Amino acid sequence: MSLETKPNVARPDDIYEALIAAQAGMTEAESLRFSARLVLLLINQIGDDTRIKAAIAAARESVPTPGSGSDRPA
Repeated sequence: MSLETKPNVARPDDIYEALIAAQAGMTEAESLRFSARLVLLLINQIGDDTRIKAAIAAARESVPTPGSGSDRPA
């Protein structure tokens, strides 16, 4: 299955700005809870276990494993 990884919304900058604005004034803990809630809502909208698991795997690939020696950002 092919996972869409290129921007797939008409105005990605507007979406990014809305995401940042939604977290304005939050503590780090509040921001993490917000992000987790948003992820769960979007997962529910996708509704396809295979596609969701592929997205999780793709996201994990870009994050260094502790102790891997890679300190570069994703």
